[in-house]
Amino acid sequence: MLPEAGPVLDKEIARRLGEEQTPAAGYSTDLAVADRLISRLEESAIFVTWIHAKPFWYCTLAVSVSGARERIATGTGETRPLALCRAVVNLPDGRRLSQGKKPASK
Repeated sequence: MLPEAGPVLDKEIARRLGEEQTPAAGYSTDLAVADRLISRLEESAIFVTWIHAKPFWYCTLAVSVSGARERIATGTGETRPLALCRAVVNLPDGRRLSQGKKPASK
């Protein structure tokens, strides 16, 4: 079952960001808050790409592996914030997002 936009999904995104102690922002409903989530993903070296095929948005999250992008999660929704949040909850192994630090390169 796909998570619906709203407080339950927003709380899960906040948990993945390590922000359980603060009230969950409207990640799945507010475009400005979703844009901040995109910035957070990019700080964690995760690439975000979109396809808008009305009426749905498709979001793909990817990382760079040996110079090539490798898809790690996808999400679909009626809005861009919802598609983004569904992709984030599909990240492997309950992955948490770093606190604004890119992983060290080897």
